[in-house]
Amino acid sequence: MNEREQGPEDSMSKTAVWESWLEDTLLPDLRSDETPDPVPFFESTDNGLETSDALGSYKWGMNDGDYLYLIYLLDRPVTDAQSMIPVYVGESNDISSRIGQHSRKIRDALPITEWEDDGEWGSFSKYDQIAAVAERVDSPLYVWIVDVDELESGPYGFETYRQELEAKLVGLVHAQPQYERIFANREFVPNRILHEIGKAGLEWVADEIISRSRPLRRHNANTRDNPTTKAECWREWAAEYMLADIQSEAQSDPIPLFDVTDDLQVRTRDDGTLERSAEIDTRIRREGRKCVNSDGIRADGDDGLLYIMYQLEESAETTTPADIVPRYIGKAEAYGKKRELSSNFTEIAYERDATRSFARWGDGNYWHIGELSQALAGDDERKQHWVDALFEPNSRTLSQQTYLWVRAWNGTADSSPYGTPATLAEVEPLLIGAAYDAYPASLLNKSGTPDDAPIKVETPASAD
Repeated sequence: MNEREQGPEDSMSKTAVWESWLEDTLLPDLRSDETPDPVPFFESTDNGLETSDALGSYKWGMNDGDYLYLIYLLDRPVTDAQSMIPVYVGESNDISSRIGQHSRKIRDALPITEWEDDGEWGSFSKYDQIAAVAERVDSPLYVWIVDVDELESGPYGFETYRQELEAKLVGLVHAQPQYERIFANREFVPNRILHEIGKAGLEWVADEIISRSRPLRRHNANTRDNPTTKAECWREWAAEYMLADIQSEAQSDPIPLFDVTDDLQVRTRDDGTLERSAEIDTRIRREGRKCVNSDGIRADGDDGLLYIMYQLEESAETTTPADIVPRYIGKAEAYGKKRELSSNFTEIAYERDATRSFARWGDGNYWHIGELSQALAGDDERKQHWVDALFEPNSRTLSQQTYLWVRAWNGTADSSPYGTPATLAEVEPLLIGAAYDAYPASLLNKSGTPDDAPIKVETPASAD
């Protein structure tokens, strides 16, 4: 497995990627006399705080389309990318309604001094956090909206779509510590952060929101050797991680996901639940114990498990990166949002025989094997697209052998398909976007793929 360490200069490269993207997108609009930017989110009226007329005019007609939006502060005068302080990143295909919803919920959260912890996880919401930030600065909140189809490329230099772009930008912002107590996104950030926010409540928000004390930084991004497409990024990453394990004598990859007969019929328990292979159970437990132990979260542990269900177009001995066909990409974080130890890891941490959750590959009703078993039996439709893609019609026989690659992911030592360090929460959507570019008809992920992805509009193809 990959053991490459990354130093401080690698994390700094994400700052460079973020700032370079802003210089190409938002900053020209702020500097132009032909755009209304910066557009204030709110204005004071006789009836209290309302969505500003300027924002109403700005978003007029933006109903159908693929939009990205930023809620941000400005540290004036606007001199460079560091003048923009990100508060929230979002995407929508109905931007006018989405911004209107945000406006109502932020205003409902004001004044933030009236916020009370109701004892439930998540009671300090993203809207509470945005409201708290707004109350602690003299600068207005601003909104910037862009049609993603009008962007030449995303922050890593490739064409993108709104779901992927949001995840990329959230990862870039989260990597910069000065924004941690400001930035209000809850998706694509580690569960550890969400757990800490839940415990801290209002105290999470920084007292000092805007500061120019941080030094100016200019670093070149430490990306891979000039791939020209996201598909190439996927193949280079797959070679570095997955193929390295497949070809390593020290690893047992490729590991079949299911316990099957010689003709690839998946064995089942008495209740009809599909059986995982003993080898994959061993791998999940081994990698999981790098993240947790009987005391809970390991102090020196990894973030959680990254897993990729895949098939091979050639034998393992002759496989190339192009022969690794990703079918599903996901993750299981060791930290939970409500509890410190995620329920997905309790069986692994306490070495229980049960596998109900089992790092998301459990046989319970809300986990992958359980849902797939129910779909195959005709009792549930959540994994019906998996059944159609993996099995021969009306049978438990796989159309071809299906494998699972599992790795304990370290957000400092491991890298994304773009060569930058990435948390587990970030690398999952980045890999989905890159793998989708390489195998759009084969990838079974619905979340993180564009609206016109084959999996969302038609029956998925087999990998043959």
